[in-house]
Amino acid sequence: MSRSWGYWTRGKLDVLRDYLNAFTTTTKHKAPSERIYLDLFAGETDNRDRITSEEIQSSAQIAISTESPPFTRLRFFEVEDKARELESSLLFANPGRDIKVYAGDCNAQIVHALNELHGKDLAWAPTFAFIDPNSLEAKWCTLRRLSEFRTGNYKTELFLLFSPQMFSRLLPVKGSQLRPDDEAAIDAVFGIGAWREIYNSRLNESLSGRQAHEAYLNLMRWRLETELGYQWTHPLELKNTRGTSLYFMIFATTHPAGHRIMSNLFDTAARQFPAMQAEARRRIQQMEEESLGVMRLFPDDSELGVAESLDERFYIHEPPTRPWFLGSES
Repeated sequence: MSRSWGYWTRGKLDVLRDYLNAFTTTTKHKAPSERIYLDLFAGETDNRDRITSEEIQSSAQIAISTESPPFTRLRFFEVEDKARELESSLLFANPGRDIKVYAGDCNAQIVHALNELHGKDLAWAPTFAFIDPNSLEAKWCTLRRLSEFRTGNYKTELFLLFSPQMFSRLLPVKGSQLRPDDEAAIDAVFGIGAWREIYNSRLNESLSGRQAHEAYLNLMRWRLETELGYQWTHPLELKNTRGTSLYFMIFATTHPAGHRIMSNLFDTAARQFPAMQAEARRRIQQMEEESLGVMRLFPDDSELGVAESLDERFYIHEPPTRPWFLGSES
């Protein structure tokens, strides 16, 4: 049975596709030629647009179809009851490719996958990790392991889906107590308990909900750079058709080419997403009106999308700032 997704999923995967094509092209001069792709929440291969029912390529399919040149080693991670089916379908569709699916919790299985790659003396190879959890499953210890996998000057590049909004669902502002299991889960995401300072500021209303989200995002980016050694982190926000923030795409790299390429891709996405959002809203409204027997000859001007300015940048990289609760550097 196929899964249905919103326009933002298509937009996210468009960015992934464009970057992977650039990633393999940029790294193809490495000798011997090896490129590694890691997908920690690979999902399923049958995905549809929830409005148009058009097929959407999964992240796994996008990575496997990347050419000029292709990835040489592809490692996927999925829960026990889906892993075998995923591996069978990927191997059947792509005979001869070095594809492996690890079953179970990716935070545990990544240890085995990286050890296997180390055993093949591949720690020098350009490596990209796509980390797209449904909730708070991606742990800081896993990000650290990925960052430490490669030898040499460049780290594994990370493309992490990060949702401060998820914290808001778990962190009560009034009326109920924070559950120990939720508290432990957030500790595992950040690898540090300092996020409680943000939460306490939200409780005493010195931070708004939006400001708290931005502080959580800044803390994650700050730790990726200062604790894991990434030189650049890029965040881009995705919203649903109602304009509600869903999550941020965070890209982390130590390579100047990665920094430059993703800056341009995020700028393109920031131009395109508002129009994609408007088109999705228009289609939803049209479907609702048609179900009620209402037909319109022409769309409203407000539904025609957002005009682009070729001279204006829609995305500009700004580094994270040192969180106020960490004090000044000694």
